[in-house]
Amino acid sequence: MSTVPGHRLTDPAWVSARIGEMGRSWGTDTPRVAGTLWWCMVASSLVDQIARAYAAGTPAPIAALGDFDCEVRPDGGVEHTEFRRVVVDGTGRAVRSDVGGVRGADADEAVATALRETLTAVIAQVATASGAGAPSLWAVVADAIGNRALDAGAPEAATRLATDLGTPLPTPRFVTVGGRTFVRRASCCLVYEVSGCQMCTSCPKRSPAERAELLADAARSRS
Repeated sequence: MSTVPGHRLTDPAWVSARIGEMGRSWGTDTPRVAGTLWWCMVASSLVDQIARAYAAGTPAPIAALGDFDCEVRPDGGVEHTEFRRVVVDGTGRAVRSDVGGVRGADADEAVATALRETLTAVIAQVATASGAGAPSLWAVVADAIGNRALDAGAPEAATRLATDLGTPLPTPRFVTVGGRTFVRRASCCLVYEVSGCQMCTSCPKRSPAERAELLADAARSRS
């Protein structure tokens, strides 16, 4: 595992190299597929702690490109994001996490603005490097936010965060099957285009009937 500053996510050569590593690890030489798989990991890493903070009502980190580091796996994937700034509280000003609390205003706006700007910049680079469409990459973000909020037991937090972020982010959606709540996905990770792999259970490219049946099976297995 290596650590790099967040701004590398907008470095064309660095992003292309990481997408290439991801493609080799999955056995695909299609940049659109490798780039989408890579972005699924990056997006989840970027939104995880923020979505969980929204769910818990605790201070959320500031995801400005100059204020976090990424832990990168040998296959090019981003395993974890280490943020250096958080807001003090629900009305707090963004401060460095290592200098203590200074209270101010517009904390939620600061969190949303930083994340929106970072996502916009990185998605533009991933789209250029991989050929994946920007709308499909934004859909990956929406599903990542939904899953992380669901993991935290507060799916409504995903809607609040998405509202703060605004367009072009789709609103995360949910569906309840067999007493279990799942993200009703807007995105496809394209893993089924890799040799030997299949569509995900909740893939939006499945027919509604097939997806409902598979989700019902998943709900039963979790009972």
